[in-house]
Amino acid sequence: MTEPSELFRRYFVNTLFDSTFVVLGILAATGAEPNPSVEFALGTIFAASLAIGVSSGVSVYEAEHTEGGIRLRRLERALLSPLADTVISRDLRALRIAMAVVNFLAPIVVASITSVPLVLFHFGFLPSFVAAAAAAGIAGISIIFAAGYSLGKLTHRKPWFKAIRMSLVALLTFAGLLALENFL
Repeated sequence: MTEPSELFRRYFVNTLFDSTFVVLGILAATGAEPNPSVEFALGTIFAASLAIGVSSGVSVYEAEHTEGGIRLRRLERALLSPLADTVISRDLRALRIAMAVVNFLAPIVVASITSVPLVLFHFGFLPSFVAAAAAAGIAGISIIFAAGYSLGKLTHRKPWFKAIRMSLVALLTFAGLLALENFL
């Protein structure tokens, strides 16, 4: 049986990465426009993040509902006893709900962090949309860096190396997206 914390990490890291890379794509696409709209960028970032959050939250809930049911049936067969409305079934339900909520919120958190520079530009605190998009991109890459470092700490194996490696992937992706948008 898979550990709850392992499932949580897998789902969370996938959702965090997906949402961060989508935001980087939106920043690259919007930043390449001759007259970028900060309102459009913010609206798109939050709409995409909400969609990813709902998709991730529901898919995690449904996957864990199915897997939890399978686990419960196996335990019932092994114990020769029904486990409905027991501590085990309630714990599985609570875990499923917690994982779904966290995975729903992960993209919203990413959007909130990466949108700060765009909001600062909107209110005149940053000189240009390009500077705001670059700062938002750096914020996104920083999210990936923090996730990489945390994963490295969990495995007790070179957290800085993992953080830098994962950040490099994000940076190269962002640069590639910017190049693609500027050449199209």
